[in-house]
Amino acid sequence: MNLYERYSRILTWSMAFLLSVLAAGCGSGNEIFGVPGSTGVVGGPGGPVLPPASCAGPGPLPLASAASFGVLGGTALTITNPTSVTGDVGSPSITPAAGPSTLVGTMYDSSPASELTVIATAVTDMQAGITCALGRACDFSYGAATDFATVVGLAPGVHCVAAAMSVGSNLTLSTPGVYIFRATGALTTASTVTVAFGGTANATNSSVFWVSSGAASNVSIGATNVFLGTIMVGNLGDPGAASVGANTTLLPGRVLSTNAVTLNTNTIAIP
Repeated sequence: MNLYERYSRILTWSMAFLLSVLAAGCGSGNEIFGVPGSTGVVGGPGGPVLPPASCAGPGPLPLASAASFGVLGGTALTITNPTSVTGDVGSPSITPAAGPSTLVGTMYDSSPASELTVIATAVTDMQAGITCALGRACDFSYGAATDFATVVGLAPGVHCVAAAMSVGSNLTLSTPGVYIFRATGALTTASTVTVAFGGTANATNSSVFWVSSGAASNVSIGATNVFLGTIMVGNLGDPGAASVGANTTLLPGRVLSTNAVTLNTNTIAIP
């Protein structure tokens, strides 16, 4: 074999090796660059990916510093133990003083006094999130009190109720996306209600917000519920309170109020 033939064969082998490495490492290219539909993208193969939080949308509502809180009470927090919270807990007045029986996060109260600033900032950020919810255009409007468990085929979007809203029986959210349920009245649920994701919706490609803001703002979640979503109640001039019934779970979810929060043997974990 002369020198020219030897050089040509080496060059051919080198090119073949390089091409095989690129093919093995890159596949379709999606795995490297995170193109939706690749196996490495949140939501799974072919699954949708939520856009980042923003006030204008269409992504989840921005919560800023309030996002780390599983429970936030602007005036007071009363807990009947055993209650478990994964996420921060904050209120100027917490009863019992020790807080939840199980806490994976940080508790902020009035001692030291600097923690009051953390609480006040989180409440302000939560109020800003409510303002963002109220500022988004309504995709679905309801002129009277509405039980969302009776609404067939609920789709993602902004659901606006010009009265109270409720969940009177089991509710399944099956389409991926951002659900914002907002009412000028209270949010209530029956006992032993399950609100869950189904179909192709799950906690990685969907988010849920329950916003009670108005002169009659108030939240009362019934006992033994399996609930989900970020609950926000009250706004600037409307200091609504929130209570969660005995043995109810909020997974994933939050309870954020400008006023008082009452918990009773609950399990809460932020998204």
